[in-house]
Order: sequence, then structure tokens, then C-alpha cells
Amino acid sequence: MAGRESYAVIGLGLFGSAIARTLAGLGHPVLAIDRRLGAVEALGSVVTEAVQADATDREALELLRLDRFAIVFNTIGDLSASILCTLILRELGVERIFAKINSPQQGKVLTRLGAELTLFPERDMGERLALQLAADSSSITAKIELAPDASILEIVAPPLLVGQTLASADLRRHYGVTVIAVSRRDLEDGVPTEVIVSPPADLVIGPSDLLMIAGPNEALLRLQYESPK
Repeated sequence: MAGRESYAVIGLGLFGSAIARTLAGLGHPVLAIDRRLGAVEALGSVVTEAVQADATDREALELLRLDRFAIVFNTIGDLSASILCTLILRELGVERIFAKINSPQQGKVLTRLGAELTLFPERDMGERLALQLAADSSSITAKIELAPDASILEIVAPPLLVGQTLASADLRRHYGVTVIAVSRRDLEDGVPTEVIVSPPADLVIGPSDLLMIAGPNEALLRLQYESPK
């Protein structure tokens, strides 16, 4: 069953079940694990294999040979159980562990224990919803999602940046974002007159410019709504 594109999901709450169902729907072999029989049975017909097991029981996890899988998702909600599960997975030789977290502090702990990626669904969903709502405003003309937490936005130049050069704005240092193109528009009718790809550092940002900016969603949102100092 296992291979480079095989996955194991431990913890079949709403988040874990969604991951398991989505991966299975995309054609990937998926092993779903939970200590609750009802949760296991609910996914039995969806995933490749569903097993009732205690993720804090080293022997139980060892029998499942989780080191075979490309990625093991630890989506257990209880902090103590999640920490113990992560430790066991590392001891069993699992190379890639993606762990659900409930706080940044928990993320730091699980990262130190060996989790490669921490997933904060409540925060990430909030950011995505905010950006989606903002995308309906006149300041955003296009949005390309690069990843769950990163996008490319085409936005009307925020007041914070108007009159500055790209060098003086220093968006990479202050926000961790990059301007990849600038579309000049006629101030009166808004018709594009010039598109500048990889704009130079001395380019002065005008009030009607459209900026194509790439970066983390949180930083893009903050950039749009911060007031000029």
C-alpha cells in the first residue's frame, strides 16, 4: 500500500477526516487511524485502510509500519497525546510529520520534537476568509493562491506606499513580500498604459498603480490596511 505518494492520517476529527477524504479522493493511498471505532468506521469505505489504534501506544504504531509513508499527519487535538505521538513517530523513523496545532506555542514544541510542518487550521482559515472578503473590495483586482498561506495579489497601490520608491518602501524587509510587477494606469480613466515586470528599485509608486505582490497572506492583508505613518 505504501509508496512515495502514500499518506497516513492520525486523528480523525473534522480536520483529520477532511485531509484523509481529500487525499483519497485525489487517488492517493491513505491509512486513517483513530482510537474511536466510530470515526474509523466512518472512513472505512473512503480510504485504503482505516485502523482503530491508540496513537500514544508505541507498539500499536510500530505494527502499522508508519515509516513507509511519504507523510504522516498528526491531527490529534489533545496536546499531551499529540506530543507523545510525535515523539513516537520520530522514534519509529517517520521522516515527514505534519502536525495540527492549536496555538503558536504548541507549534514551537512540536517543531522542536521533529514535526516538519505545523498546521493551524483555525488561524489559517481566518486569514483565508479575510483575504477572500477583501478580494471583493475595489482595492484587489486579482488573486492567485500559491499555497494555503501564500498568494499573489494585484492591488491598487495602498496609501502607505504612494510616493515612495520600491527601495525606500523596502517591502521585503518590513513585510516579507515582493513586488513582481507594476501596471501603470491613466489617472483619469484607469486604463493601463504600461506594465513593468521586475520593477527597478528606484520606481516611484503612483496613486493609480496596480501592484502585483507575492507573499504570505497575513503580510499581504496587513500591507493593504496599514495607515501611512
